[in-house]
Formats: sequence, C-alpha cells, structure tokens
Amino acid sequence: MSNFLIFFTTIFLLFSCSSNTSTTKLSSNPSWYNNPKQNNNQSLYGLGQGRTLEEATKLALADAAARLMVSVSSESNLLREENRNDFNEETRQSVKQNIEKITFTNFEVTNSAQTVQDFFVEVMIDRNSFINQQQEDLQLAEKKISDLDKNSDKKNPLSRRNALIKISDLGKEVELKSRILQGAGQNVNVKEKLNYIQKFNNELQKFSDKIEFFIEEKNNSEIAKIIRTQINKEKIKVSSSYESSNSNQVLVKISSTSDNNKIYDFTSKLKINFENIISEKIVASNIVEVTGHSVISEKAAQQAALKELEEKISKDGILKTIGIIN
Repeated sequence: MSNFLIFFTTIFLLFSCSSNTSTTKLSSNPSWYNNPKQNNNQSLYGLGQGRTLEEATKLALADAAARLMVSVSSESNLLREENRNDFNEETRQSVKQNIEKITFTNFEVTNSAQTVQDFFVEVMIDRNSFINQQQEDLQLAEKKISDLDKNSDKKNPLSRRNALIKISDLGKEVELKSRILQGAGQNVNVKEKLNYIQKFNNELQKFSDKIEFFIEEKNNSEIAKIIRTQINKEKIKVSSSYESSNSNQVLVKISSTSDNNKIYDFTSKLKINFENIISEKIVASNIVEVTGHSVISEKAAQQAALKELEEKISKDGILKTIGIIN
C-alpha cells in the first residue's frame, strides 16, 4: 500500500472517529470558511473545499500544513495567496508532494458544510501533539542517518554509496520535519541540519562520479543492452573494459534461462540472474523473473518478456532490479 493510500485511509478512519459536527447544506460559503480561525498556542487550523467530504478534509489538512511551512521563509515553495482561502496551483502541487510525508494525529473536524456542488471542512489539530510527533520523527530519521553512516563508513564503495542514497532520502525527511517545527515556532537550527545533510549529498555525488559498471552478458545481449541503458540513465559510467584491480568498478554478470511454450498462446518465461562483483568478490545479487505472451510467435513473446523487464525497472529502479539496492 502506498504512502498516499495509507494517508487517505487514515483520513477516512480519523474523520469517522473525530468529527463532532454534522454537515449542513448551505446556499453559499459558510461564514467560518470566509473568516478562517488563526493558529494559536493550543491549536492549528486548516480549511478545505472539495467535491467530496474526504477531498475537502484532505485539503483542509494540506492547508494546515501549508500555514506552518509558509511561515518558515518567503522563499518557501508553499506561497499562500494573500487574503484568500484557496491555494494557487504551485501551492497545491507542493502540498500534494509533501502531504504524504506528514503524519497528522489527533485532528478533529470542527466544522463542515455542503453547498450544491462542494463540501467545506474546518479541521483543528492539537498543536502540542503534532509538534511532539514531528520531533519524534525527526529524532528517528537522524538516528537512522547516524547508524547508516557508522555502519557503512569502512565498507566497499558500492555499500557506502547505497548507504548514502538512503541517507539522502532520510535527509529530505529531516529537512521537512525541521522546517515544520521551525514554522511551528520551535527552536530548530534548520541551516545547521541542511549543512549536515549536504555533506552526505556531496559525498554521494563524488561516489557517483567515481563508481563505474562493466556489463558482462553470457547469453542474452538484449538484456545487457537494457541494463546498460538504464544504468547510464542513473548518470553512472558504464565502462567498455573490465579491470579486476579497480576497486571502484562493479562487474555485473548477467545470465538467463528461457522457458518457451505454446498452449493457448506463445509464452516466454525469462529467469535472469544478476551478480555484482567488486575486486572478484560478489557484493550483491538478485534474480528477476518476467513473462511475455503473444498470439503471433515465440519471438514476439520473448520481446514481450523483455518489455516487462523494462517496466519492472521503471517501477523499481535499475539499481534495485540488479540487486544493488535492497
């Protein structure tokens, strides 16, 4: 289940449990929507307007998040239009991207109303509970970064790069939580945290520039071509020669078996084995199985299987597909 679906499900559950108001039908926007409550020391507020009650609630929570984040600096992506209750398109897209990463707990629907076309919702979030949750999430992310850094510091370049990729993802969470807490009035040194994360991002860039791959295929050049193309898209060099003494070069050995048959149609099942080797030692591996079907020919079924491989790579990423990232 995706983060977005989890968040959306949470809205349904919390809404059904926390709402203490009934939805009333109106001919125009409700007065509490036109005159929104301001955040205070006890509560955070948000307003939402949507075609459904669930959509309006989601946008109300997004509004609450935007109010916090816009107070961080005038350079924030979340620019709320002056004297208006709705979002501009830039705000709407930014909130949509960040909303999945924010956990809202203990929110309450304090007002709701319905017009002919839309629902209107006002939510209230307990300020202390929200801040405590963000602080816990921030501390957990920073602890994970520290552990990844410590456990990968002396390992091979590939393992270190994998750890740095995970640290980079966690760094985005650290930045988001820090900005939220600062926007909520907490004493958080965002600049210091960003400098800390940037140190790892710079190191990741150096590793990306230094590491290279060499692709060795035993019996399927088409698979090798797909893998080579996808690694290049990651902006990682693919070498034309193998150097066993190069500790920054990853040898990717590809072997595959094909099971072809025809019952109702032509079917081709490919089992692909990836082995990633540094200095003649296997450091990562993975097995991928894909299947293709065709009513035309066995070759067409094989091409369909390769197409499925490309779709898998598009979904999971090339480094996870070949076993570099778990």
